[in-house]
Amino acid sequence: MSTAVHCRPEAASIFVGNSVGISRTNGPRTLRGRRTVALTNTAIQNLKPKSKPYKVSDGGGLFLLVTTKGSRLWRFAYRFGGKQKTISFGSYPDVKLAAARDQRDAARGLLRQEIDPSQARKDEERKRQSARSFREVAEEWWEAKGKFGKNAAIKGSRTQTRDKKLLTNLYRAIGERSISEINTAELHHGLAKLANRGLGDTVARCRAAASRVFRYGMATGKCATDPAHALTGAFTSPKVKHRPGLTEPSAVGELMRNVAAYRQNFGGDAITQLALQFLAITLVRPGEVRRAEWTEFDLENGKWSISADKMKMRKSHEVPLSRQAIAILREPAITCNPRYVFAVVRPLSDNTFNKALRTMGYSTLNEHCAHGFRTTASTLLNGERRSNGDPAWHPDVVELSLAHTDADEVRAIYNRAKLWPERVLLMQHWADRLDELRGDGSILSLKRVTTA
Repeated sequence: MSTAVHCRPEAASIFVGNSVGISRTNGPRTLRGRRTVALTNTAIQNLKPKSKPYKVSDGGGLFLLVTTKGSRLWRFAYRFGGKQKTISFGSYPDVKLAAARDQRDAARGLLRQEIDPSQARKDEERKRQSARSFREVAEEWWEAKGKFGKNAAIKGSRTQTRDKKLLTNLYRAIGERSISEINTAELHHGLAKLANRGLGDTVARCRAAASRVFRYGMATGKCATDPAHALTGAFTSPKVKHRPGLTEPSAVGELMRNVAAYRQNFGGDAITQLALQFLAITLVRPGEVRRAEWTEFDLENGKWSISADKMKMRKSHEVPLSRQAIAILREPAITCNPRYVFAVVRPLSDNTFNKALRTMGYSTLNEHCAHGFRTTASTLLNGERRSNGDPAWHPDVVELSLAHTDADEVRAIYNRAKLWPERVLLMQHWADRLDELRGDGSILSLKRVTTA
């Protein structure tokens, strides 16, 4: 049989039961009653849900809140600073009766020291969070970014892989340090080590990635400042090196002849040769060709639809297919893989195109690289003129064909729809022009282009 619990005189001035909206039960007295009967496990298990939530007291401010769905939630009611407050101790049976009483006794001990239990819990959580390492917070940030960030559905692939690689460079210096204790000088030391190792082009991006982690830490109470912010501009970023690409029509013609003879003259394989030709005439990035899948192509309507997760700027992209591009896709040599277009067992590696170009005698550092086909197309197409001297192509048509995004989302969507017919013309013109340059080495005069 349960025994009554009588609060000590000093506790009576601290703990006050709130009787508003509390109903009576047939078991232990509720907080409305003047007499409080201590709970037992059997009594708790017999508590049933009602049409309204109700409370059942265990004494000393501890009570169970029984919800309409049957959940039994431990609560502790007390007064502090002249205000009635309540703190949660978890739910039954996850938190047993004895454990709930231990938490109540600990809270009452704090009150006797004139400490607010709710504030003490917040301070303890803040202290626990601030003790977390930079690596732990970075991993939590990645997870949160993947779930709730912009374009969350596609965050888990290339963008987060990039950030992880950048921050890995800092782990040796600050990875296991408490994020709340890292200061600007310490972070500067870690970044300086990267710069001294010749990773100057990585330092600025590492600082920016670290800053994002610190800002997340500030927002979630794990640190108070962002020491990376003070290092903005502290390290000189090397000048951006543009991807080399041939821009002289005669040199472009020679390149296309070498690509066409890759198997015969340079001992290359058919898939790499066809992929290089496809790369040259579609204006996409090398990775988008390497990872191209059959399901993305509509050959009947001449369209290639690339999903946002494969695009550098994380926006889907549609490519008009020229007659030459469709012919390549129908080559028997590339129909052996059921998923990827340019593959035997797996997609081509990220170095395949540049290796082939080097085999053909091109320096991929300062002459022509795989990405350089886009440089070639941009330079020559923007340089074409009508007979009256006006540009042959509107700049937006060229930029859309290169998947260069517009910061104005509405304008970008409008242009994609409006300029599609012109893009179809441009892509066919570009494939035809490369054919002409490759054919006998003749150069199509830029002054004589009349394509609309």
